[in-house]
Amino acid sequence: MESTQAIRTAIYSAIGNISIQGKKIPVFDGVVNPNIAIPSINNASCYIVLQDQQENLGAIQNMCAERMQQNITIRIVTKFATAAVTDRTLSETVADIIKKAIRTGRSHNLVSPYINIQKVEAPIVQQTDEFANGQTALSKILIYSITVNQ
Repeated sequence: MESTQAIRTAIYSAIGNISIQGKKIPVFDGVVNPNIAIPSINNASCYIVLQDQQENLGAIQNMCAERMQQNITIRIVTKFATAAVTDRTLSETVADIIKKAIRTGRSHNLVSPYINIQKVEAPIVQQTDEFANGQTALSKILIYSITVNQ
């Protein structure tokens, strides 16, 4: 399996069963599948997208295997009708669950039978707001840097 696919698979295994109020939050690989139902939680539709993946040769190499640095963006999207009351609570709650699923304290929880995941750094965290087609989308963005030996 190609290493970027192995990272996405490990992340999906860690976060693919997140649920809030008994509703499973769908996780999409790159684009939202229009055939998958998006749950509504607290007046917002909510989903997760794995996106913007990068890979480059690690700055520090070892003798046993080629070390690569992988970056992946996890975007938590909450969409509200413009007239609805909006807040970031739902996206922040989902982000907190994701952070704990991927990384506990100083160690990581990602495992893969295809590559050796050495290190998962704490994520860079961003928020974005979008307004279009009568909706407000509040997103929480987590960017992880992952060191792997291939």
